[in-house]
Amino acid sequence: MSLLEELVRTLPDAERRPSQFHDGPALWIDGHEFLHFHGDDLVEIRLTRRLIATLDEPRAASRARTSHWVIVAAAERELVLDLAARALEANRALSRRALAPETK
Repeated sequence: MSLLEELVRTLPDAERRPSQFHDGPALWIDGHEFLHFHGDDLVEIRLTRRLIATLDEPRAASRARTSHWVIVAAAERELVLDLAARALEANRALSRRALAPETK
């Protein structure tokens, strides 16, 4: 089973759609793209800066200090699956906060 197929199987709430950044497939939740591939070798995952700040994982390289995205080798399959599940929840939470009514 390909990594993308496994991600779709293990993250049933994720929607598979074309990436807004690259040619190729991506995973989306609530209108947020949270995972896409760079060829066959790299996976880019939108964890959010808050989650990245708590991440102690040298195999997940942050793109830049202010980026929401990390890059992981596709060969690190278990790490990709774990981070993708975390990214799904983090991006779903962003949507919930955006939709929550303002309180005064």
